[in-house]
Amino acid sequence: MAHKKSVAQTLKHTHYPDDGELFKNTLKNKPSSHLIIFVHFLNGHKKVLKRHVELVNELGFDAYVFNVSDSLKDHSYFPLSKKTKKFGLKHVMADQIENHINLFPQYKNKIVYAFSNVAAAAMEAISQRIENGKSKDIKAMICDSGPGADFMTSSFNLFKHEMKVNSFAARLLQAPLFAIIWSPNLNRDVHQDLEKFPKNFPLLSIRGWRDKLISPESIDRVFEPHTNLKWKKLNLPEAGHINGLRDFPSEYRPGVESFLNEVAK
Repeated sequence: MAHKKSVAQTLKHTHYPDDGELFKNTLKNKPSSHLIIFVHFLNGHKKVLKRHVELVNELGFDAYVFNVSDSLKDHSYFPLSKKTKKFGLKHVMADQIENHINLFPQYKNKIVYAFSNVAAAAMEAISQRIENGKSKDIKAMICDSGPGADFMTSSFNLFKHEMKVNSFAARLLQAPLFAIIWSPNLNRDVHQDLEKFPKNFPLLSIRGWRDKLISPESIDRVFEPHTNLKWKKLNLPEAGHINGLRDFPSEYRPGVESFLNEVAK
């Protein structure tokens, strides 16, 4: 309980851009050589990852969280990447994620832990760092509930199940518009990014079989073509979208622990 209280207290104090915060692991006298960088889902917030931060801290890993700029308001209603000149929220978020990864040169071992379709932006950020010769510090990636290969379908599902837009006509208008604002390429360019990842790159794909936003089949179509990835699945038969750790910790925690321990070797 003392740790949970300290997390709540620490969240009141910011030390990095975008309200970013670094949480040291909770194992006494054991400095961590690995930093896990969390990237939350669309319309999320760093505080929703409190359980995940506590989990990796308990396992001996340091953790970093920040608020992703995932709204058009954050980009003066015109999301254009300053680095790649690509239009779309996905690409400006990739720039932001890359900048946060670069904040910690003292950590030679980093793991990116991303959620839903924002994981595609995290992959783009890693790909950009590879192009810039800064890839050796990224040792692994965990993707929870995404990304999906069919962004248009997940956009419709988002408006139906999360935004609660009951009118089919309204969804028919809003979902494609949001998909284009996300990226004119939707998520098709994720394959170009993954092809740049190193050979035998460790990646854990967590998916709930009852996910109403992004199906396990759509997630598989992202990873299956890439033989350079050493990827494995953590299947949660009763879980939905991003609720694995909260609602099914007895299945979620051992899978993540096993993967992280293997990477940390």
